[in-house]
Amino acid sequence: MAVNINFFMTVFYYPFSLSQIKNFISMNFFKQYAEHKALFKALRHVIENTESEEIYFDKAILVEKYNALESVFEDDCKRMADIRVVIFGEDYEDFGAQGTKIFADWEKQGGGPSLTAMVAAAIVEFNLNVEKENVQACFVGAVLAEYPNDLQYHGNEHYRKVLIHMLRLIGVHNGIYDGTNRILTPDHIATLLTASCVHDLGHEGGDNLRDGVYTPGQLETFAIALAKPFFKALPFPADEMAAMEAIVFCTDITFFAGDNSPCVRMKKIYKHFFWDDDREDVQTMMVGKLRQFQDNPRLVMMAMLLHEADIATSAGLSYEQTIKETISILEERGLQIAGPKTVLAFLREQLGETMFSDASKRLYGRVIQDVIARAEQDLEAGRQTYYEDKST
Repeated sequence: MAVNINFFMTVFYYPFSLSQIKNFISMNFFKQYAEHKALFKALRHVIENTESEEIYFDKAILVEKYNALESVFEDDCKRMADIRVVIFGEDYEDFGAQGTKIFADWEKQGGGPSLTAMVAAAIVEFNLNVEKENVQACFVGAVLAEYPNDLQYHGNEHYRKVLIHMLRLIGVHNGIYDGTNRILTPDHIATLLTASCVHDLGHEGGDNLRDGVYTPGQLETFAIALAKPFFKALPFPADEMAAMEAIVFCTDITFFAGDNSPCVRMKKIYKHFFWDDDREDVQTMMVGKLRQFQDNPRLVMMAMLLHEADIATSAGLSYEQTIKETISILEERGLQIAGPKTVLAFLREQLGETMFSDASKRLYGRVIQDVIARAEQDLEAGRQTYYEDKST
């Protein structure tokens, strides 16, 4: 059953009532998180007592990670408070430069704030109800996504970057559509936060092309399979679980997959719903997990936002950040070929030189065009790879 936050605040000896804690808003930002740390502590039983059907988690390591996250929770909440204006403020024009700086600072510091602290920030900013199972799932997903994964690109830092972009996109999207039926409700927000945390859970590097055979959404399906038993223990609402599976599935952007890619199909369905583009019969694409999109344009929007949060660091912050991310993803595959041609192929052939959602266009649209222009300049200057000049 769902965790009752008031009960657990008593169990863990918090000396304040829920109403008193809410009055901390006028005090230092991080103090608002006391009630969420109580929830975080209360969910220990889910982490300790749930067994995944897939062989991946070492329970001792997972519990050890949980304990470590608890010990740094307050400090990481302070770190989130330090970037609150950037993530939740109204300055959209400079987010590329600001985001690049934040991620550079994290690298110098040995990593970003924990995903659990990011979820706590989202609960405060979006006024989510911590007694609802889908909000509790955000914390569970955040803990699972902190399970050590040191892949050069698809590791824990990637999960943090994606969640930061998702926080930004949710706020911008709801600012644009405030007062309309396109707004993301607290339930939608909870699903997006959880999906952001677990979308690459258990990633082993590379993509869904294995030994010349492409399996749509193989890695994404594995990620959900790892997390699902923990969500069921809450229990997580079945309809929201199905929605999350669909949008995570659509983060498969395997380069050579073409129309077989769930992401490519999702984009065509998005065009049907939001751009009145009916050049293709998208009804034939809404099968399997994508069946969730039938008569559900808002879920398609959520899938688009998750996809854009997933690729925003590589495409929408700055050319310097794009270079770093491109090198990382290719070196993860054992390749040292990252260069302007790689970037242009990604931005043109995979992304179509644009973001799709209005929120992403506002945040990243101008930067994408700048990245394309600078990659073209590098190519014209004869630069073949980014290893030729590391000063960038």
